[in-house]
Amino acid sequence: MKRYRWTLVITAGILLVMLGVSVLSEPKPLETVHIVQAAKENVYNSISVKGTVEAKREAQEFVYAPARAEECYAKVGDTVAEGQPLLRVSYPEVMTEEMQDAMAKLADQGVSISAESAMVEGTMVRASMSGTVAQMPDEGALLLPGMPVVRIGDFSDLTVAAKVPELYAGDLKVGQRANVTPITERARTVSASLTEIAPYAVQTFSLTGDKQSAVVKCSLKITDKTLMPGTTVDVKVFTDNVPNAVTVPYAAVRQEDDQQFVYVCRANGTLERRNIRTGYQLSRGVQVKSGLRSGDWVVCDSNPALSDGQQVIFDAAD
Repeated sequence: MKRYRWTLVITAGILLVMLGVSVLSEPKPLETVHIVQAAKENVYNSISVKGTVEAKREAQEFVYAPARAEECYAKVGDTVAEGQPLLRVSYPEVMTEEMQDAMAKLADQGVSISAESAMVEGTMVRASMSGTVAQMPDEGALLLPGMPVVRIGDFSDLTVAAKVPELYAGDLKVGQRANVTPITERARTVSASLTEIAPYAVQTFSLTGDKQSAVVKCSLKITDKTLMPGTTVDVKVFTDNVPNAVTVPYAAVRQEDDQQFVYVCRANGTLERRNIRTGYQLSRGVQVKSGLRSGDWVVCDSNPALSDGQQVIFDAAD
């Protein structure tokens, strides 16, 4: 009887060992990884800043004393000739309380009224140059000395003045293409080109410390007169163009110390770790300058447990 029991115990032990070996030797399920194909596209590097539309030639008309706009003979956007009547004004013999208050506010703002501002001494304001009316008061409006009453600009030669941080000034070259977009609803983007770069940096000051900027001027040719001098615009200067660049999503690029790499999919279902060198950072991905070709399939997920030569299941679903 005792011998029979030992036989059962030994048999059970052997079965347990065999079961354990079977479990340990069973292959682990393969990892499923999401893959994408390296794309080919034209990559543009750009610098985006704010700017102001300016007319190279502009005339401003002033009154020498507080006055009223009685009658307007032109409106904003009209093309006028030199000497053309634009506005009839009246000068009251005694300033009203409204005029006195307005003059006091100008003084508080530090606006100086000098003889140089007294350009219109009669009752008729005339155009001192040919061009397009950029500013015209409403009839009945109060006109104050020291403040422009009428502005006329030469719209045939407009520029955009912009300040670019000194850090990016070295990327700028005369002749580079630019887009200019007014900061208004339903604004239309127009083309421009870089015509002048200041030879020095303009020092600006802030509460947090000093910051230097280089002034950048863009030439803007426009025929439909949709932009007015003084308009604030977004300026995007295209500093570089890389045709047919290889790009991948950010999630495909991995980092180990100072080396960037991707996992490339082999035809036999295994992974190949491949070192790469990246370039421009794009809105949806990154440019790969070396180590990858367009059309290569790469792993695009955050799984950190992958390794070179690992057998996986590829999932190319969007």
